Amino acid sequence: MIEVFPHSALSIFVVIIIKYYLITHHIHSKIKLSFSHYPYKNDSPTTYFIIKSKFLTSEQVTFFLQDIRRHSQLANIILIGSNIDYEELYRNHYRVFGVIDTTENKSLTFIRDQIHFYLDGLYCLKKESD
Repeated sequence: MIEVFPHSALSIFVVIIIKYYLITHHIHSKIKLSFSHYPYKNDSPTTYFIIKSKFLTSEQVTFFLQDIRRHSQLANIILIGSNIDYEELYRNHYRVFGVIDTTENKSLTFIRDQIHFYLDGLYCLKKESD
């Protein structure tokens, strides 16, 4: 299960990139993609993409991180946005799988490449060499 939230223009782009990735790697039928936040208690880890924008305060990000960790210790959290508070992430042991920091590089190509990098890491897909 992959969840992307909250709703924003960037989250729509992220969903499109993830869907394209799942289709091109032939795993779209195995992984459900959701455009909302519903923390699950289950044995298989859920991947959460939290999109930090000007509409999402640091307190709301903290709430989402705490809520996800309260429901699952196996969850993979990827935080996307600018002005990420790394000290808070470290101090509170949120165990974020990855951060895509758009403070200096907001290009959609950079974001796409980073999403592919993390999805490759999560689903152990190795690129075949020529």
